[in-house]
Amino acid sequence: MNENKEQRKIFEYLDYREFLQDYYRIRKEANSSFSLRAFSDKIGFKAKDFISRVMQGEKNLSEQSIQKVASGLRLGKRESEFFAALVLFNQAETAEERNSHYAKMQEILKIVRFSESQHLMAHYQYQVYSDWRHLVVRSLIGMFGFSGDFKELGNRVHPKITPEQAKESVKLLESCGLISKKEDGSYELSQSAITTGNRTSKTALRGFHQKCLKLGADSIDRDQPSERNISGLTLGISKDGYERIVERINAFRKEIAFLAEEDQAADSAYQLEICFFKVGGKK
Repeated sequence: MNENKEQRKIFEYLDYREFLQDYYRIRKEANSSFSLRAFSDKIGFKAKDFISRVMQGEKNLSEQSIQKVASGLRLGKRESEFFAALVLFNQAETAEERNSHYAKMQEILKIVRFSESQHLMAHYQYQVYSDWRHLVVRSLIGMFGFSGDFKELGNRVHPKITPEQAKESVKLLESCGLISKKEDGSYELSQSAITTGNRTSKTALRGFHQKCLKLGADSIDRDQPSERNISGLTLGISKDGYERIVERINAFRKEIAFLAEEDQAADSAYQLEICFFKVGGKK
């Protein structure tokens, strides 16, 4: 793609809708007359609102539409292959389908050569958030350091993991720059705190929270009450009340993160999951 030098390469995305939104935004900024109608015509769709509904998540792309978009945007061979796999990855209905299409994306990425500055952070993020243990290992390294004993590291995780799993986590965390190796061979955190940010894959976060919530449910039987805190409320509220509560939850979460960052005596890793969801009412 040579039309938009400012846009990230398709290989750097984990959401094809975001890719299309960025494409349209950049073209619109460069040429104010570039409308949704012009965008639809470029891709080959007769309905001018179709591409807009796709970008907003209201419509999906069919296999035929995928080829239209790839052709209309003049994507190269590898770009088109990656775009097709990315669309199917985002639109997959089961974890098996999603993992299969993600594997296809990784195969394509192995063929495509990037400069060292292009780390494909979004794809590393998908792997980091694919399993709860990776961020636990990071927290443990931050508290206790790590000098290469993967068995000891795995035993510190609760519930414990194998040395092989611990080694896999360390390798991944180092690859995405979340930990770094010092001259003496030990590891340390590259930065004290991290955030998911706006570009973290929603698909990755969905799976991460699902696994963490299951971990939390299992802790009811696994851990003593002194090592866990689980409570809940069933509330009757309005849409406005919902938004106000969410705002308070977000502020509370940031306050908790600040308290943890200030804790100089940290010796345990905890996972905080806050759930607030609809269980009844108007459809």
